[in-house]
Amino acid sequence: MSWENPPVPHEVNVSRESVLAEFVRLCAGLALCVGIGAVVLHLTGGWLARRVPYRIEQRLVGASVIGADMLGRRGWREGSPEREAERYLQALADSMTPAGTPHVVVHLTSSDVPNAFATLGGHVVVARGLYRRMPSENALATVLAHEIGHIVHRDPIGAIGGGAAVATLLAFVGGDAGDLSAPAAAIVQLGYSRRAETEADGFALAALRRRYGHAGGAAEMFEVLAREHRASRSIPVPDLLSTHPADRTRIQRMRAAEAGPGASTRRPLKVVLR
Repeated sequence: MSWENPPVPHEVNVSRESVLAEFVRLCAGLALCVGIGAVVLHLTGGWLARRVPYRIEQRLVGASVIGADMLGRRGWREGSPEREAERYLQALADSMTPAGTPHVVVHLTSSDVPNAFATLGGHVVVARGLYRRMPSENALATVLAHEIGHIVHRDPIGAIGGGAAVATLLAFVGGDAGDLSAPAAAIVQLGYSRRAETEADGFALAALRRRYGHAGGAAEMFEVLAREHRASRSIPVPDLLSTHPADRTRIQRMRAAEAGPGASTRRPLKVVLR
């Protein structure tokens, strides 16, 4: 009696599907898993970062103003209009910071880009270009109150925590995520940032009503920035508006909030920059 191996079909180890299609499907599945993981990690990282006591954040950051160098941070000469404007900004911020909130420090930078942002440690940065475009103190106060709202809500450290969590995931997947972490975090943060901006707008409206008795002038800041966007597409999108609610929607909401006694009153700027 002899034994022979049965013939093996030639197609047994050949996929019935295109190799390229399998590769694309695997890549799509990996991208989906990484994307979901990035969203979860960004939200979790942001939530955990907000649990860090504010005093520890201030102690770690100290006098460093993270991000200000991109807008030309400098020490203004004593007696210069810019130095007086910086003092004016600080006084406005102090008047709108709620009791019990850690001290906020305001910095005026030399950039002509209409921009402002809150950063770690209770620092608020206002570009000279935004300051000189403000038509009234009420509009300028809206800028400051909005950024103070971000600090009160711990948005800067939340964004850093979320971005760090996403960078960790990308480093685990790809080995080195140095060039990818920032854009990935920005994409994941898009919806979250819109919510944070809406909350900061609400904080600004409440601060304006406490200071002036009305919210008049709240829409002026956004109207100025909207005109800048229409006038020149070459102007970089300010941090104040990037990933933020649409200009038209925001202006309509601010105009509706302005209704009330005294809302037409505007205070002139005490320090004017040319």
